[in-house]
Amino acid sequence: MKLSLVITVRNRKDDLLRCLDSIKRSDLDGISYETIVVDDASNDGTQLLKDSWYRVIHNKKQQMMVKSRNIGAKESKGEYVLFIDEDNVIDKNMIKILLSAAAKYPNFGILGPSMWFLSTKEKYLDYQTFNFYTGRTLGVIDTSGKDLCLSDGIPNVFMIKRDIFLKYGYFDASLIQTFTEPDYAFMLLKHGIKCGIVPAAITYHAVSPSSEFSPRSLGGMFTQKAYCLMRNRTVMVKRYGTVLQKVIYLFFFSWFWPVLYTLSMLKYGRFDLIKLYWLGYADGLIYFFTGKLRSSL
Repeated sequence: MKLSLVITVRNRKDDLLRCLDSIKRSDLDGISYETIVVDDASNDGTQLLKDSWYRVIHNKKQQMMVKSRNIGAKESKGEYVLFIDEDNVIDKNMIKILLSAAAKYPNFGILGPSMWFLSTKEKYLDYQTFNFYTGRTLGVIDTSGKDLCLSDGIPNVFMIKRDIFLKYGYFDASLIQTFTEPDYAFMLLKHGIKCGIVPAAITYHAVSPSSEFSPRSLGGMFTQKAYCLMRNRTVMVKRYGTVLQKVIYLFFFSWFWPVLYTLSMLKYGRFDLIKLYWLGYADGLIYFFTGKLRSSL
């Protein structure tokens, strides 16, 4: 089998159905594939969905995103595993373009599409960079016309050679969610395996163009994200940063993010998220100094 599509979902039934419909409308002629939906203990009707052309794995208890992705990957049989977040509508040619790029660039073990807002059909990402001095991830639009852009991990929609999982292991489930894709990409980079985005491949993402500091972006829908946004950026710097990058991050930026996010959420009265930011910040520092990754969720 050439391809396994893995979609993880929790309580987003309508988004999932829209995503599945975009897969059905994709150009998959000549491609042997399977579609696996990992339902993370939904209670909105998602858990009742079934159809003959896709398989649903139901988590009896919530496992969170990374464990759910690992469950789907371990069940997959394709040469490539394509992960798609449920709030995406993929372009009909996206899959064929990614598979073609995988054949052309065998040293790239992770490939993904450019990302566009679903509502406005405007591009917002051709690749992303992670700044180890500040702990910030930045999405960039390429203007050079490259057919492949190096990226520090790929969020949202990305394809990985299945053999990579078998050789190097799966995603670090202790990270829970957020920064998990760059963590895996930087781990593979140590083995000479690159990560890149193919601008000609397109996915349309159902997020707001002005959502960077909205409650949804900062953990309002799935509150564990608020915690992981703080803890995991410190984990990234500790694992992959240089000594200088670690020092600058620790003294000037580790505390900056919980302060900024706290100020952003005060106007919404989201004190539940504010608490999680500071718990994540504290656990990040514990990992920074001890190497012990704990969770206060």
